[in-house]
Amino acid sequence: MKKAVIWGVAVLLGTFIGVAIAQGPDVVVINNKYTAKKKEPVPLTHKKHAVDYKIGCKECHHEWDQKPGTQPKKCASCHKEQGQGKVLGLMQAYHKSCMDCHKDLQKQGKPTGPTTKCNDCHKKS
Repeated sequence: MKKAVIWGVAVLLGTFIGVAIAQGPDVVVINNKYTAKKKEPVPLTHKKHAVDYKIGCKECHHEWDQKPGTQPKKCASCHKEQGQGKVLGLMQAYHKSCMDCHKDLQKQGKPTGPTTKCNDCHKKS
């Protein structure tokens, strides 16, 4: 009986998370307000990364507990313009997360997005 309840809860939770991802935005524009803004905003194909590439939420939203009814915080809520102690600055956090993932895929010989050229992500409008 206990196993059936646990499996039922797991299935419901998995379904809820799957629906939340599917209903998430197709594209998120990363456009933080920096003191000295030097580059264009970056469009992130959120739905493609989450659904098509099957990248888990916690890969990017590493502090999110994924409890039902909660939303992940924006990166800027923890990562400020300038780093503080062990917390990376916002730009460094984005670059580390995105570029490291793309470089890892490249090393594995898998298709990937940009890894080194700024204008591949920061496209002129």
